[in-house]
Amino acid sequence: MTKTKPTSKSWSTAKLFHVYFKEIRLPVCGLRFAWAVEGYKWVRVCIPFHDIKFKVRRSVWDQMDVQLTDATKWGAN
Repeated sequence: MTKTKPTSKSWSTAKLFHVYFKEIRLPVCGLRFAWAVEGYKWVRVCIPFHDIKFKVRRSVWDQMDVQLTDATKWGAN
């Protein structure tokens, strides 16, 4: 199972996370793998299998159950 990182230049620093999305206002919910770029105020998120991209406030991201994963272990590029 490969989880490919988005190819655009702005996603070059993205890291693979295992995240439990529990906020109702987000476009996805549940436990998912997600590529994310953490900024000062916002976190940009991409769900690799469905190509869903959205932004989350950093304060909301910090309250979520987020675990950094080893991208090479899961076959990600």
